[in-house]
Amino acid sequence: MRIFSSSEEETIKLGEAIAKVLKGKEVLCLIGELGAGKTTLVKGIAKGMGILEGYQVRSPTFTLVNEYPTAKGLLIHADLYRTRDVDLSELVGKGVIVVEWGESLEICSCNVRIQILEKGRIFDFSECEELFIDFPYDRAS
Repeated sequence: MRIFSSSEEETIKLGEAIAKVLKGKEVLCLIGELGAGKTTLVKGIAKGMGILEGYQVRSPTFTLVNEYPTAKGLLIHADLYRTRDVDLSELVGKGVIVVEWGESLEICSCNVRIQILEKGRIFDFSECEELFIDFPYDRAS
């Protein structure tokens, strides 16, 4: 499954839709260049999960891991851009984990590949379509 987004707003809506199908213990690994929309997608997932008031999704590039309480449980947001030597396995099962730059992690239940195009982004979920069987969203070809 591939989905096209032409704006930040569409990427946030995509994240909200993803949140609706998550059960609570998935590990989503986001793979794409700088500026591909990884953090924006996480903002949408947080919004869709009902991030609690007073919390704001920020890129954890320097903190490595941020945790956000939501109405659907904990959202754990990691960023491995600066290091690959972080063991996230102890966090598995504590909530939804979304990892930016997680292409080499074995704990990923879903790799989302993001491709930058001139007029938007393609979010490719083909490695984990089983998570999105009932996904209520328009798909790109």
